[in-house]
Amino acid sequence: MAVDQRFFALSACSLDRLATAASATPAGASVDEAIDAAPLDEAKAGDLTFMTGDPGDAACARLQGAIVITTAELAARLPASCAALLCDAPRLGFARALTLMVGDIPDSFLAGPDLPASVSVATSASIARNVTIGEGSRIDPGAVIHQGVDIGRDCHIGSNAVLSHCRIGNGVSIGANSVIGGAGFGFEITADGPVALPHVGSVEIGEKTQIAAGCTIDRGTLGVTRIGRQVMIDNLVHVAHNCVIDDRAVLAAQVGLAGGAEIGAGAMLAGQAGVSSRIRVGKGAIVMGQSGVTKDVPDGVTVVGFPAEEAREVWRERAALRRLLRSSGNKKG
Repeated sequence: MAVDQRFFALSACSLDRLATAASATPAGASVDEAIDAAPLDEAKAGDLTFMTGDPGDAACARLQGAIVITTAELAARLPASCAALLCDAPRLGFARALTLMVGDIPDSFLAGPDLPASVSVATSASIARNVTIGEGSRIDPGAVIHQGVDIGRDCHIGSNAVLSHCRIGNGVSIGANSVIGGAGFGFEITADGPVALPHVGSVEIGEKTQIAAGCTIDRGTLGVTRIGRQVMIDNLVHVAHNCVIDDRAVLAAQVGLAGGAEIGAGAMLAGQAGVSSRIRVGKGAIVMGQSGVTKDVPDGVTVVGFPAEEAREVWRERAALRRLLRSSGNKKG
């Protein structure tokens, strides 16, 4: 997804300026400027993107006319119409170049926002310009709704919740003190310490989803963090940048999802379970409490432990171990 200009100010930038910011060397075709930025799998002509691994022939072919920050080795995979910016750390180079193109739009909060008569907004809530709130929705005391946010009909935003860079479907409930759309925890390690990456994506939450108190859902680095329809999220859950949670999934208290994790439709994650970056938990799968998921979980499978393994195998192995220990103890006696 290209940069969403409801939330960010976007300006074109010349190839030379991008190269300087990224500490990169231009190569390949002559492309005058980047007019937008996008993830590698969505980039098109005129977009700035980056590549840290070989995405395959089909994905490379779609990059016609894009500006791609990558290594000299990977640049050989790009089509002839691409402009390449060569550097040793493409992700870091992209982050630095992106700051030339994308900036925040300052908030301007309204004393009396123009909203449908059926919308209830507490006097201590703060609503910025260019916010849309659907009929029948309720905004509780202390809530802060930043510019560009779109809230559907019949929603409830709890006390002191903070919403930015997001679109909220109809019938959604967000609990007190939850933060939706904040920047994620993306960084690159350098000789001078960690460098934070800009997060210019957004959050989308589907209809009738329930998010309890004290939850954090980070916006995408590029693209969207997506929560489906009728998802249930308990207190103190953290959803990192670019995660995808499909319809009707259930996440119990203190679940943590690392960046890019995917949770399939109807999956259930018990309390304090964790899912590693870019790992998928399949449709209808169950992750038992305090489990740590470090590899993909197939559809319909129950896993337990750290690293999480199929529960039936874990119980079978533990039963065998108990029998072995008892047998060993009897022989010693």
